[in-house]
Amino acid sequence: MKKILLLSVMLIGCASFLFAQEVLQIHHNGQVTYESPISEIDSISFAGTNALFGTEDGLESFSFADIDSVTFVVDTSMSGGDIYITYNGSSVTVINPLAASGVTITTDNGNVSVQAAAGIADINYHVSGTTTAGYLYITSDRRYNLYLEGVSITNPSGPAIYSVVDQKVHVYLSGANVLTDHASSTYKATFQSKGQLIFGGTGSLTVNGLAKNGIHSDDHIKINNGSITVASAVNDGLHCDYFIMQGGSLTVSASGDGIDGDEGYVLISGGTLNVTAAVADTKAIKCDSTLTINGGSVTIVCSANQSKGLKSAQDIVINGGTLNITASGSTVLESTTSGNNPSYCSAIAAGQNVTITDGDITLTLPTSNHGGKGISADGNVNISGGTLQITTAGAGAAYTVSGSTKDSYSSSCIKSDGATTITGGHITCSSSGSGGKGIRSDGAIVIGVEEAPDSNLVLNVSTSGERFTVTSGGGGWPGGAGGDYCNPKAIRSDAALTINSGIITVTCTQNNEGGEGIESKTILTINGGQIVVTSNGDDAINASSRLNITGGITYAASSNNDGIDCNGPMYISGGFTIAAASKSPEEAFDCDNYTFSITGGTIVGTAPSGMFSNPTASVCTQHSLKYTHAGNNYVQIIRNSDNAEILTFYVPSISGGGGGWPGGGGSSSSAILTFSSPEFTAGSYTLKYGGSVSGGTNFHNYYTGATYSGGSTKTFTVGSSFSITSVN
Repeated sequence: MKKILLLSVMLIGCASFLFAQEVLQIHHNGQVTYESPISEIDSISFAGTNALFGTEDGLESFSFADIDSVTFVVDTSMSGGDIYITYNGSSVTVINPLAASGVTITTDNGNVSVQAAAGIADINYHVSGTTTAGYLYITSDRRYNLYLEGVSITNPSGPAIYSVVDQKVHVYLSGANVLTDHASSTYKATFQSKGQLIFGGTGSLTVNGLAKNGIHSDDHIKINNGSITVASAVNDGLHCDYFIMQGGSLTVSASGDGIDGDEGYVLISGGTLNVTAAVADTKAIKCDSTLTINGGSVTIVCSANQSKGLKSAQDIVINGGTLNITASGSTVLESTTSGNNPSYCSAIAAGQNVTITDGDITLTLPTSNHGGKGISADGNVNISGGTLQITTAGAGAAYTVSGSTKDSYSSSCIKSDGATTITGGHITCSSSGSGGKGIRSDGAIVIGVEEAPDSNLVLNVSTSGERFTVTSGGGGWPGGAGGDYCNPKAIRSDAALTINSGIITVTCTQNNEGGEGIESKTILTINGGQIVVTSNGDDAINASSRLNITGGITYAASSNNDGIDCNGPMYISGGFTIAAASKSPEEAFDCDNYTFSITGGTIVGTAPSGMFSNPTASVCTQHSLKYTHAGNNYVQIIRNSDNAEILTFYVPSISGGGGGWPGGGGSSSSAILTFSSPEFTAGSYTLKYGGSVSGGTNFHNYYTGATYSGGSTKTFTVGSSFSITSVN
């Protein structure tokens, strides 16, 4: 306790003259264990039994037990001064006021070698001038500052700058600076450093990497300010253990990866970044740890096959900023021990998870990109905010895996090998290539949050490409016996799919079968949301084993198949649902001969005659009305004995077998309407049909607050027991 109090008093007492001194030193057992310029210390605080020193790189923490004393010194043997190096062709002018203090500088034509004696920190090297026959080598055991002040260095045999310092190097840019190495160089980069490189200043730096990398650090690279251009690099533009960008601008064109964070992380929180990946199987920005974008403006162009925009072996996290990626390369079939395996050109590809909480993101995969993914995760995809515009246009293709085994690939806006959760944001996914997918997940899909405002999530998904044949068959449904297709899907989950909230619009404009709007290969549940799904060629909504509707407002319409189809039982206990089928023998609500339970909510279904999935009276707790109209393409209204309106609905034109679309086309002379509502109870009812409607609000042919006039009248009675009432 005495040491804690003494240290506190000492630091407070020294606060009045901290910035009059140059260096803070911490001592333990007779050694200096930590040293930092006062100008780099933002704060001094205490947490428990630790002293915390805040710097631009974060917090340095020291246990009180490891601190014997703290001193503030001006020591020319331990702190730097200013050295000036000016290139003039094959000669160099050097001003070295620290020559007597242990800093040795030798020159040989345009070559400059600096050797700083042990323990000298914070030397300021000011470098300017031009040489086409030189280099700058700096050797030291302490950090230093490098001021590039309008220098151009071209080395005819090796790197332009080599920092043999396993310490922090601040690089300050002013004026225009150019560094060029030689193609025969055996070094790692044009600008190579064993320690950290931290860039600042208001000037520019252009790097020409003719041998290997443009800029290389055995530690990390950080960009705080300045304008940096890696105009070319035979290998990577920037290569380091991890990469941080907080400001400034960086433009990279490389034959290898643009920015390679190696086994470390990449963190972008500010600045402007432009990267081009123009060589096959390269990555614009990559790392083996987490890749995070918190801010800034990032523009990436991937024009080569198999190339990736953002690539992490672990997670990719986007919390803000503007991200624009164009991935125009295509897919390559790689030969493996198990056969051919497709390798895609994708905008964002994570070895584990992709998480997006905010940001303005545009991902474009044009027609030249066959099979690419906008967002691809070997793990999960989690989106809770931001604005996303994802477009894929390339066609899919079938291929031979090995022997007679066939498979296929197609483009996807979002593809997850795990689960997909979308709870917020404004997201638009458009896929126009053959077999294309909007959102595709091998695991469960969850859309929205229960009880959340629908406006928190706006999701628009569309597909327009047709299906294509993978293996041919002999006719039948779909694709014939033994046949197989790669079908376009707007939203598809191989596991459970749950919709809790959101404003969701799904549009499939394919003419052929296979283009379903929302599909779950197991259980599909709708708990909420405002959902509109339309499909030209196949089911609007499909569930393989069970469908649950507990809430929400849903409209599902198909011109060539079922509005809502389930290959198992269907349970409706809440919500408001309209389903429409326009072609015989398809149905509005189709669950074959499985249980069709209605215990709550309002449903309205229209379909041609021949519809056979009736509500199961033994498990329903509210009445259903099912009747066949002698005609269609008119408005009908149902009122109860109190003359209260319980349904006003326009029965659209329905085709007897030639197609058509709700609200137009077709010429069938009859239509089946199914209706159930908590307001449809035992009692007497009046059905008026064939009249006209004006005013009010129209939600896909369902009217509220409208005025009805004219038409014919029928009356009917609903009994006390739960049943299906028919009106002939």
